[in-house]
Amino acid sequence: MLQFIRNFAGSWVVKILFVLLILSFGIWGIGDVFRSTTPTTVAEVGKVEIGQQALDQEFRRQMERLRPMLGGNLTAEQAKRFGLLEQSLQSLIQRTLFDLAASDMGIAVGPEVVRMRIAEEPAFRNQQGQFDPNIFRSVLRNNQLTEDAYVAMVQRETARQLVAGAVSAGLAPPQPLVQDLYRYRGEKRVAEVVTLPNAAIGDVGVPDDATIKQSYDDHQVRFTAPEYRALTVARLSPDALAKDIKIDDAQLRKAYDERANEFGAPEKRTVQMVVIDDEAKAKQIAEAAKAKGLAEAAKDAGVEPVTLDNIAKTDLPEIGDAAFALEPGKPSDPIRSALGWHVMAVTGITPSSTKSFEDVRDQLATEMKKEQALDSVFSIANRVEDQLASGASLDEVAQAQGLSLTKVAAIDSTGKAPDGKDAAPDLPGLKAQLSNAFQLKTGATSNLTEGEGSNFIAIRVDSVIPAAVRPLADVRDQVIADWQQEQRAERAAKKAEEIATRLKQGAEAAAQDVATQAGATFAMTSPFTRDAQSVQGLPADMVAKLFAAKPNEVVTGNTADAQVVARLKEVIPADPKAADADLAPVRASVEQGMENDLVAEFTSALRDKYPVVIHRQRIDQFFASN
Repeated sequence: MLQFIRNFAGSWVVKILFVLLILSFGIWGIGDVFRSTTPTTVAEVGKVEIGQQALDQEFRRQMERLRPMLGGNLTAEQAKRFGLLEQSLQSLIQRTLFDLAASDMGIAVGPEVVRMRIAEEPAFRNQQGQFDPNIFRSVLRNNQLTEDAYVAMVQRETARQLVAGAVSAGLAPPQPLVQDLYRYRGEKRVAEVVTLPNAAIGDVGVPDDATIKQSYDDHQVRFTAPEYRALTVARLSPDALAKDIKIDDAQLRKAYDERANEFGAPEKRTVQMVVIDDEAKAKQIAEAAKAKGLAEAAKDAGVEPVTLDNIAKTDLPEIGDAAFALEPGKPSDPIRSALGWHVMAVTGITPSSTKSFEDVRDQLATEMKKEQALDSVFSIANRVEDQLASGASLDEVAQAQGLSLTKVAAIDSTGKAPDGKDAAPDLPGLKAQLSNAFQLKTGATSNLTEGEGSNFIAIRVDSVIPAAVRPLADVRDQVIADWQQEQRAERAAKKAEEIATRLKQGAEAAAQDVATQAGATFAMTSPFTRDAQSVQGLPADMVAKLFAAKPNEVVTGNTADAQVVARLKEVIPADPKAADADLAPVRASVEQGMENDLVAEFTSALRDKYPVVIHRQRIDQFFASN
């Protein structure tokens, strides 16, 4: 397209088009073009507008919260499918509703409350568990927050909590409800379990040809090969580029000199310290320490000294210079910091050390090659995208830009070859792009996509092998094996019915004897609660059946390779009035549920008071899929 414009920019047709365009601006004016703006409000709560930027920030924050739970891989499109965009929007709306309620109620959070909240935040405390202003400022810088912005955020959040707290204040769950729920959750049951493996049926014979053909026809889905595709994969890798990059000694020496501080370990010291608020007492300890040592002097003064092991100067804001100027064994004079008065003594020194140029030569070369390769890979990627967009073939682009080409003969959507093995073990980034590759038509090429480690790949679909049922001759052994497995399961299920019938005869029929006679195994479960997922071979659905049964009733079920028969042996009720009954967790969960219900009702009432308008079309436009 760009080349087309270049070729015809000088033609009389284009010149006429430009004249017409200029005339249209002259007639209609260009003011509206520059003055028009796209509304960025995504929702309105009363008279408060929520903008696209606020929603985007909340959406990204929610993504960062969820990403570690998914192994670090979460795209914006996946997050939207998980409902994170809607959750972010509703979260902003609810905060705004509570802000408006707090304002109307006249709730104001004073500076003393804010200071207390900040001081209580664990993220702002040092190793001694005390609030450290330097750590506070560092955390804010890392999160791109100013002190004023953070204080305002704490004030708003505290006001919201006060509103929510007022809604649920004095809430007390009814005691009968707590006791009933404790009985329900705490009740335990014991069952006799007989397990009959399908394999215990033994040989079931070999089906005749007609049965094999019928089984094949009835279960063709099992014997259908998935769609395979033949691909050409172009790969742009910084590691591959780095192999051809040469770094001379002059560059290495210069980098070593510039980064010399990275290749040395700073001096570290073990510092014994007392911190107190009283200057006079600090002077008294410092004076006594000259004669008997800091530890003894502190003990006499009733103060517990703290030992900081093997720390660098930068680990001691405000007092680092003084600590590293001390001679070992000699106590310092009292030193003032934001935390109080310090008296210190150095009890150990680890000298600084520096690695030589030869020690780090290979490390420097590797890092510099990687840096240059990363710089190159992005510029090459831009050129590749331009060439692909102009219509150049993948082979032409790969040859021009030095991309490696790999042919994949046949690969399914999961990355497997027809033999079940990994179809492209040398292309680890390919699997992440297969969903896109399986959307392309034959001969089409994907965009160049960046993967992990700044590796880029583009994929061309060379051919498509449609999904098809494998011929009976190729899967005959599998058909026979599946038929035999089904026969064993059917016969085992009939035998399990016989076992269940014998157990239903009553308590006099010993389950263990029944199991032994049937060639099955017997087990008595330990007491289990209704929320148990699996108990000594009992699948979860049988646990639910046993809690719906009465003593001596029999229930049946199965696993992938066995039939299970269970008889309810005992019901152990939970007594909320027993001495060892712990009702606190139940009470807390009921209270939390009631609080959530009250807050939900209150939020609904606020929505009536402060009407909420959501601009769905704008949200769809702002967060459209790429």
